[in-house]
Amino acid sequence: MAQKNNIRSIRFSDELAGLIDRQVGRTFTEKFENLVTRCVWELPGKEAELKRLDGEIKEKRKQLQTMIMQLQNLKKTMNDVQSKLIWLEKVIETETEVWEA
Repeated sequence: MAQKNNIRSIRFSDELAGLIDRQVGRTFTEKFENLVTRCVWELPGKEAELKRLDGEIKEKRKQLQTMIMQLQNLKKTMNDVQSKLIWLEKVIETETEVWEA
C-alpha cells in the first residue's frame, strides 16, 4: 500500500458522507479512495457507453419512424383495396341481377 503523506481536512455534506460510506472499504479513507478511484477510472468508460447507447437509440428511432411511415402507407393501400373490393362486389351484384332477369 502506498504511503499516505497528504493530510487534509475537508468539510462535506451528510449526503456525500452517505455516498462515501456506501463504498467498499474498511475505513473511511479506503472508502473515499475507492470512490475517487472508481470515478476516475470508470467514468470515462461509462460516458463512452452512454454515447454509444445514445447513438443506438437515435438509430432505432429512425428505424421506428421509417416503420411507422411504411405502416401508414400499407393502411392507405389496404383502404384503397377495400374500397375497390366493395365497388367490385356492387358491380358483380348488379351484373348478376341483370343476368338473372
